Amino acid sequence: MHEIKMPQLGQSVEEASIVKWFKQEGDPVEKGEPLFAIQTDKAEIECESTAGGVLRKILLEPDVSVPVLTVVAFVGTPDEPLPAAAASRAPSPESSQTQTAALPEAVAPERASSSPVAAIIAGSPAGAHAPVSPRAKAAAHRLHVSPDLVTGTGVGGRVVEADVRAYAESHESIRVTPTARRVAENEGIELSGLTGSGPRGKITKADLKYAPTAPAVATSPAGTVRRVPLSGMRKVIAKRMAESKFSAPHYYVTVEVDMAACVRYRNSLGAFKPSYNDLVVRAVAVAIQQWPAVNARWAGDAIEEVADINLGVAVALPSGLIVPVLRRVQDKSLQQINAETRDLAEKARTGKLLPDDYSGNTFTISNLGAYGVDQFTAIINQPDSAILAVGQIKDRPVVIDGGIHIRPIAKMTLSSDHRVIDGAVAAQFMGCLKEKLELAAF
Repeated sequence: MHEIKMPQLGQSVEEASIVKWFKQEGDPVEKGEPLFAIQTDKAEIECESTAGGVLRKILLEPDVSVPVLTVVAFVGTPDEPLPAAAASRAPSPESSQTQTAALPEAVAPERASSSPVAAIIAGSPAGAHAPVSPRAKAAAHRLHVSPDLVTGTGVGGRVVEADVRAYAESHESIRVTPTARRVAENEGIELSGLTGSGPRGKITKADLKYAPTAPAVATSPAGTVRRVPLSGMRKVIAKRMAESKFSAPHYYVTVEVDMAACVRYRNSLGAFKPSYNDLVVRAVAVAIQQWPAVNARWAGDAIEEVADINLGVAVALPSGLIVPVLRRVQDKSLQQINAETRDLAEKARTGKLLPDDYSGNTFTISNLGAYGVDQFTAIINQPDSAILAVGQIKDRPVVIDGGIHIRPIAKMTLSSDHRVIDGAVAAQFMGCLKEKLELAAF
């Protein structure tokens, strides 16, 4: 029997939650086949099975965060016996040998579960709800019931195993995860018409997006608000952008860049056609080598200038924004930049980015030109001290040598942290970048 564990996805990731399972218990699984998708603090990632065989047991329901390396499932042969602990308890990071459910209910001590999954299933902090016996907790996990919803009949309102079983039997018609139930209640979603994609047909949070939207009626109260629960990615975006905006004193420097030379250069390359964003990335790397002060970060009691130029390139996803990182761009050719940017963008859109793919940035580029945006300002992606906002290339009338000409112009704005980068440095860097692009000096 092979243990399937929550993978270690990077140095900065300590825990994650499963968004959905691609297989049900009893389904055949091949080694390397996508088995489940997980949600980290920034992205949704597909995880492959580390063994082949039959998915014998799913230990972790969707929407529950657990530490990395926690056992989440077992894969083995169809007739291979399951480990004794797999039948009645949630996994722990240490894959504990003990089995709490085996304790006699009458003498089991009251204590917090050592399992992060069981702790969440058991409800809120100790003292906030009626006590739950160890056997009741084990039954709740097996039957996918939140003990918080069960009325206890034991001494002092204690929830015992019989209470959990009675509750499960009375609610057997709709199987739903606790998180999905809370979201449905908040948004007024009717669960009876949904088909669950979770283990044993259980409705998960991901299934709620398929719920039919109730039509508005004339009697609806004015000002009705629809609550949209925050995804893990949205929580991180909100937290980090607020921290950046209110901790780093932002200021902005804008230049207009004549992209005619870049257009000619790109057309001269024949079969290889880098994007204009690739040209900007390359030009930024060249300009940073002349003005390394913008490739720096605030360290509290010092300013740290970083030798490697690791450029974050913002990618928009339906669920939010993620910034994959091109590393050591100073050593990369335009062809390498183009290939790596395409690869990272595709991995971001298909949920295959690993945390190490979007960490370690020293400078960030955000390009909204493809959306028809002329000009914008961006919030610094910390720990960077600067971010370049790039607008669309657009034909505009400009005055050259006293005459009016139509030129492909792009407006670019540098947001800088004034603790690290003075205005004169930002202006000189932008002047250098403008020169590199207008001369196609890559």
